[in-house]
Amino acid sequence: MFGAFRSLSPACAMPRILLHVCCGPCSLMPIVRLREEGWEVTAFFYNPNIHPQDEWMRRLEAMRQAADALNVPLMEEGEAVVPAFWVKALDGTLEEGERCRLCYRPRMERTAERATALGFEAFTSSLLYSVYQHHETIRAEAERAAEHCGAAFLYRDFRPWWRDGIALCRELGLYRQKWCGCILSRREALIQQEAAARRKAAEQEAKRERAARLAAEAEERRRRREAAEAKKRLREKWALMRGALQG
Repeated sequence: MFGAFRSLSPACAMPRILLHVCCGPCSLMPIVRLREEGWEVTAFFYNPNIHPQDEWMRRLEAMRQAADALNVPLMEEGEAVVPAFWVKALDGTLEEGERCRLCYRPRMERTAERATALGFEAFTSSLLYSVYQHHETIRAEAERAAEHCGAAFLYRDFRPWWRDGIALCRELGLYRQKWCGCILSRREALIQQEAAARRKAAEQEAKRERAARLAAEAEERRRRREAAEAKKRLREKWALMRGALQG
């Protein structure tokens, strides 16, 4: 598919790798795993897709904390694009999934460019850690960028260590975002959160109604049981009285 793309294998002795990082939490396990493979990791924060500006800053700060905690060099570049400009640049490609390709592309291209310019033997991305991202699209865009820039892309699937990353993130006290990045994903996340809240409220109401129904049914059974026992006692009483009169 990409004739000029230089693939890598674990056996290749290439110590320096530029890791594109999307945020602090997602960077943790890629850094850990790459180091275990023998790579010298440098993190590269370049994410113009994160909106708004204060969210971009929060994620950068979390990445700085992660870099400090793991003692990893961190390169920072760019800033958040104004949301309206970002949406306009999508040129009508607003569907989740398709627009994500246009989000991955500039980040992979810039990472490949920086890796080549600074003499890194390879590059990869922490986006390959997230279970919520479009994994194969990220891989395709990274391979595309590698071919275009003459860089080497190291593909790794970091998703098996998802839970380990969450645990380490909590241990370090890093900020964990609630949406992917762009203003459109933020809107979608809010819609999903509202829908989830409505489902939870409906489930809780259904549980309350069921509990009330079960309680009413239990109370009705109790009343019937008591009524039946009262009738039984009354019949026994009359039977005794008739026996006494007959005797």
